Amino acid sequence: MSEKSSKKFKLLYLLYAVIAIVVTSVVSFAVFQPVKVLPRISLAPGYAFINQDGESRTSEDYRGKLTLYNFSYTHCDGECPDTTQQMQEVRAAVEESAPAGIDYALVTVTLDPERDTPEALGLFADPYLGTGENTVSWDFLTGDPLRVRYMVGGGFSLFYEAVASPNSTDDYDIKFYPLFILVDGWGIIRAEYPTADLDYDEVLNDINYLAVEINNSEGAAKYAYEAAHLFRCYP
Repeated sequence: MSEKSSKKFKLLYLLYAVIAIVVTSVVSFAVFQPVKVLPRISLAPGYAFINQDGESRTSEDYRGKLTLYNFSYTHCDGECPDTTQQMQEVRAAVEESAPAGIDYALVTVTLDPERDTPEALGLFADPYLGTGENTVSWDFLTGDPLRVRYMVGGGFSLFYEAVASPNSTDDYDIKFYPLFILVDGWGIIRAEYPTADLDYDEVLNDINYLAVEINNSEGAAKYAYEAAHLFRCYP
């Protein structure tokens, strides 16, 4: 074998070896999934509403925060899913157990903006908000009814409707299925919990996954997490 042929053979051998290593690494990553991530479900909707203190709140105010959304209304009676109480308990759990160094927020969006003015929301929210010493912010939002419907129905895919109250011909209730949604700091929906009985451990576990991803979002580790999304390495 000539020297030229020998060099060519070595180059081909090296090329095949590199390809084999890359393929083996990719297959191993996909099979063993050393990194787990929550799925990037879709972009969360943008909005501009008013909170219980009469202050403007937009979706941009929650950028950089892990935000848990729920949906309710102040006239929610005993038969209505009590998701607000569960949000209060999630808040306590996050403040006690969630990873430090990350900003968290809760957002409750009214499904009855015609009656739920900022003042009404303020009275409703007061027993849940506590003394103001909490580290997790919590906004109760209302706004133009059509924009609320675009945000809730179009953006978060939650169907709701007003139905006549059985106790009064002049009153109405809001029919809806309970839903909690976790949005990351980039404004991407990462988890949905369509339940009236929220599993707090599940939420905290998902928050931990996101916290680890956030803390590894720069440098070489970033590529491992992007690969985990590519290969759908979901828990």
